[in-house]
Amino acid sequence: MKKVFLSLTVGLITLSSIAQVSFGPRVGVNLSKYGYDYKESSRETEVNYKFGQSIGAIMNLQITSFLAFQPNANISVKGVAHNVDSWNSGQSVNTGFARIRVTYFELPINLAIGIRLGSGQIQIFAGPYVAVAIVGRNVWDYEINTNGVREDKTGSEKIIFNKNAQLHDGDDWKVKYQNPFDYGVNFGLGFKYKHLLFNAGFAMGLANLQPDISGVEFDPKDRKYSNRTIFITAAWLFGGK
Repeated sequence: MKKVFLSLTVGLITLSSIAQVSFGPRVGVNLSKYGYDYKESSRETEVNYKFGQSIGAIMNLQITSFLAFQPNANISVKGVAHNVDSWNSGQSVNTGFARIRVTYFELPINLAIGIRLGSGQIQIFAGPYVAVAIVGRNVWDYEINTNGVREDKTGSEKIIFNKNAQLHDGDDWKVKYQNPFDYGVNFGLGFKYKHLLFNAGFAMGLANLQPDISGVEFDPKDRKYSNRTIFITAAWLFGGK
């Protein structure tokens, strides 16, 4: 046991001596939507990307001149914009919008491989992420025109985050409830110049956001949907070289 502890201690001291550590604030923008994988594909909803923001912090642990460990901690806004035009039928026409906005606390953990380019460095990064929903809301404002008769549909509701939710009378279980836990992988390209780090990438959620709903006979796996996010971020790193 002493040998194992001694080896770990020596390893950490060695890593800290060869690695250059820097950290700083990180801001960015998201374009996100849901990716659907329903058992009955005809039930999948047509959606568009929704704009969101992210803010947090990043650490850059420069292990070698070309390899870095980059954990992040972010507050990140994701969601989806529903294409209400796709709800049109032979008699009714829908015009307007319906959006879902969810704010997550997110922890991406990336490894970055750098290629020197002049005084900067191009980076290829990839790694897993885990996230938990903090707050969310479903908002809609659209008009249904049925044979010339117009009806406005406007409102909003708080999303209840629960992996196993209880259905109540009148609830729209398909939207009102959502699994709070998300995880997946992200990958992309970055550019590091002195203390600036720019990243652009794609985050593919692997978690099923559809919870199990008591009172409804269905398997959540039959109605799987997950986050799909394009992101662009900028960070200013303090410390290191």
